[in-house]
Amino acid sequence: MKKIEMNNTLVFIVDRKASKSMIKQAIWKLYEIKALKVNTLITPKAAKKAYVRLEPDFDALDVANKIGII
Repeated sequence: MKKIEMNNTLVFIVDRKASKSMIKQAIWKLYEIKALKVNTLITPKAAKKAYVRLEPDFDALDVANKIGII
């Protein structure tokens, strides 16, 4: 919740083979949201997380409510 409010960032679990550019494109196609930056990490359980920072035009809290994360 803190990342959503403070950094305008959403977190997604993605396929391990997905690149940052692929994640950015998928976010645009699925939700019509422009991503400013994408950071990824692989968890100890072998899942890949994508931290997607949104453009200033989009509010992450509103987007999270719209897509059902919150």
